[in-house]
Amino acid sequence: MLLRDYAAEHPDFALVAECKSVDELSGELVRSKVDVAILDIKMPGHDIFEILGAIDPRSLPLVVFATAHDRYAIRAFEMNAVDYLLKPYSAERFATALDRARGRLAKPASQEGLTRALRDLGPRPERLLVPHRGKLVPVAVADIIWIQSEGDYARIHTADRSYLVARTMTELEARLDATQFLRIHRTAIIRTDRIREVVAEGSSRYRVILDGAPALIVSRTRAALLKKWML
Repeated sequence: MLLRDYAAEHPDFALVAECKSVDELSGELVRSKVDVAILDIKMPGHDIFEILGAIDPRSLPLVVFATAHDRYAIRAFEMNAVDYLLKPYSAERFATALDRARGRLAKPASQEGLTRALRDLGPRPERLLVPHRGKLVPVAVADIIWIQSEGDYARIHTADRSYLVARTMTELEARLDATQFLRIHRTAIIRTDRIREVVAEGSSRYRVILDGAPALIVSRTRAALLKKWML
């Protein structure tokens, strides 16, 4: 395995365990007090992000992702990952990742900061990290008014700006609290406490008027969910 060969060039790091599935990894991370875990995002079993988010922060090592999938980079850094190695990567690039891990080990992040990062990683985050002007910025979930689909992307709207993110509407819907957000159309998710008025459009269609957003049409397939919310 190439990773073993690269790791062998760094005698201050020792290979403790190798895992073939997310479930095996979950148990190993709890049992083994390792400093650094080098993980592939697409491993057999459960969602690796959910597993990492469920582990006690005091038991979680520094994480370096090594994967062929570039679309998860933002989510990886939401959880304060040390580095994101995109396959195929060179020995020099691997060495850079370990150097970053050494730096983190020398100056560990505060427990409070790590706990916050894990909370944001979990299924009901308080913030989403989104790209803005060449960097990642946190957007409080409480500030989101609505979200619209733009092809394979989604645009998150707050009171003062919008952010285009490489997430599907289904992914965002799954991460947002269903008691606070409602998907009213395949192209729109709204924050329910921003609803100012619901107007009937025939027998099975509605138009929702939000504070700080344009009027939005509720699809027929989502009308039943809106009715349930209004009761």
